[in-house]
Amino acid sequence: MINRIALLLFLSGCLFATEKTFVREYTYQASDYDSKVTSRANALEQVKRLLLEEVSVYMQSEFEMRDWEEQIGDKIESGEFAEQRMLSITAGVTETKILEEKWTGVEYWMKAEITIDPDDIKSKIDEIVQNKEKLKELEDVKKKADDALAEIERLRKELAEAKSDAEQLRLTKAYNKETDVLRATDWFQKGYSANLNNDYEQAIDFYNKAIELNPVSSTAYVNMGYCYGELGNISKEVESYQRALEINPNNSMALNNIGLKYYDNGNIEEAIEYYRKSIEIEPELYLPYYNFGIHYRDKQNYLKASEYFNKSIELNPFHVDAYINLGIINEMDGNLSQALNLYNKAYKIEPNNIDVNNNLGFYYLNQGEYDKSINYFKRCVELDSNNPVNHANLGSVYLDIDMDKAIFHLKNAARLGHKEIQAQLKENGHDW
Repeated sequence: MINRIALLLFLSGCLFATEKTFVREYTYQASDYDSKVTSRANALEQVKRLLLEEVSVYMQSEFEMRDWEEQIGDKIESGEFAEQRMLSITAGVTETKILEEKWTGVEYWMKAEITIDPDDIKSKIDEIVQNKEKLKELEDVKKKADDALAEIERLRKELAEAKSDAEQLRLTKAYNKETDVLRATDWFQKGYSANLNNDYEQAIDFYNKAIELNPVSSTAYVNMGYCYGELGNISKEVESYQRALEINPNNSMALNNIGLKYYDNGNIEEAIEYYRKSIEIEPELYLPYYNFGIHYRDKQNYLKASEYFNKSIELNPFHVDAYINLGIINEMDGNLSQALNLYNKAYKIEPNNIDVNNNLGFYYLNQGEYDKSINYFKRCVELDSNNPVNHANLGSVYLDIDMDKAIFHLKNAARLGHKEIQAQLKENGHDW
């Protein structure tokens, strides 16, 4: 099944073989108005920044930055622009591990590390660069942290010059609030990293911690809702999106995702209204256009569906699901060369996508090119050997070529619960 909310995953080729670890330490000098909590938050933020700068410089030296910038569609006028963008992304795709820490009452010392697998981080950066919404999200989080740090520094100076107890109390409350914002951005980035690693339960825990410190983070609620959806907890998923809209009625991603839930439940008119609102607020968000495409595809209005799928691709040229659906429509219309072109574009972006391999398998099967068809269906089995449909498809192609292999895969499909294959095998006197 094609997931219309999911983050787009781009799988890169293998570039490196070894991990690389960066280690830095930082000592925070506490003011008279700092607590252990605020001192730790400041020390953690500073040591993270040292580490992220080092990782960012390494990434810029190892990879061609201009390739990423061209994908985003921006023109680089200075190295600082590229550096700040890379810092935003790196913060969301890495995990800072604290090795040691010590609080003396006047100083907070912390030693931390970031370990990266260059292949892995390259693919994660590719993923974010291809998704403008996620890129903006990480840039917004970094800006919040930057603004909080600047405000903390300003408040420290004002506290040092405060003339009255009342003024000190007011400024201390503001100082603690900004520190909470700083801590919330750290938990959000932890949640984002866990989310990318498909550790959804851990991500939910981190997002909840971010929300405890910053209850008005609608973005944290949206991301948490996505994680609940991946875990199959639909009620919590919808609840998270609704909470995001209570905080920010103009959160376009929350509107799109709630619309999708309505659509899945058969409430089409409500879904369409949410998609429309999402597009009105953020016309460059590609997912509502894609969801409109699904709506018109289901209504068999393929011309309208194609318009929306093309618009989705225009806004996100790496949207694999849109290429697949356009390919299917073109294949149905007899535009075989265009269908193959679309499938191949999807395959180039995501070679390990089962839907892509499955559609290419059927395409070549329909053209009578059985060897090519078998290769793609084999890949589907390799990617998910526990899916009975994958074995059924491969076995069915083998029927006219290699009966032993056909029976082998059809029996596997039957063992895995494929009812139709079970009935067919039984009719032909085969056990499984």
